[in-house]
Formats: sequence, C-alpha cells, structure tokens
Amino acid sequence: MRAREFITESSLPDRISNPLSSTWVIPELQNQNAYLQYRFAVALAGAKAARNGDIPRLAKDSVWGENQIITDYMNPDLEQDIDFALGEMGLKGKKLVTTKHSEETSDTGVVSPLKAFKGYPK
Repeated sequence: MRAREFITESSLPDRISNPLSSTWVIPELQNQNAYLQYRFAVALAGAKAARNGDIPRLAKDSVWGENQIITDYMNPDLEQDIDFALGEMGLKGKKLVTTKHSEETSDTGVVSPLKAFKGYPK
C-alpha cells in the first residue's frame, strides 16, 4: 500500500468523524511551536473566566516571547559567555529581564519567627 492511498488532505471518513464530538483542527497552531501551543493552552484554560470578566485577559505578548531563556544560577560570568557564543555564531543582542542577583520579593518575610538558639543566630 502506498502512503498516498491512506494519507489525504481532505476530511476524515464518517466512521471516524461521526463518533468524535466537536473536534477542531487549528492550522495556525503548528506542532513545531511548543511555546505557542503552551500559550494557547493557558488562554484556553482561562477562556470562559476571561470572557466573563472574572480574570484578566491573557496578554498578547510575554516578556519571554519565543526566545531562548538562560539563567546564571551556577555561573555568575555567564553574560560574557553568552556574548562570546553569540559572536561565534555571528549574532548579537540579549535582554536582561530580571535583576542581576537572586533576590527576595518585597512581600517576602525575611525575619524568622523562631527564637535564636545556639547554632542558629537570629
């Protein structure tokens, strides 16, 4: 059997399509773009609540975009390595979207509720 005999670009046969309830194909949502699929899944999960005004609508763009994300938890000199590696590929440009160091947010409690004891200064 040749592939063209069972792979078609038309509709599904009735024996498959009739038992399926409300099934859609979304051509604009390509399988090769996992980030776009993720964003769609998040938007779909909140669609009813967003339509009702119970939650904010999903922003069209995110600070992350569809770009490579790198963090330097283990390598404080990573910025220089990124610049070098980009240069090796004939590329340039990066955007720092966080602070330079891992920091507590302003709403994080930093005072321990435990009374100080030997070996644990307050």
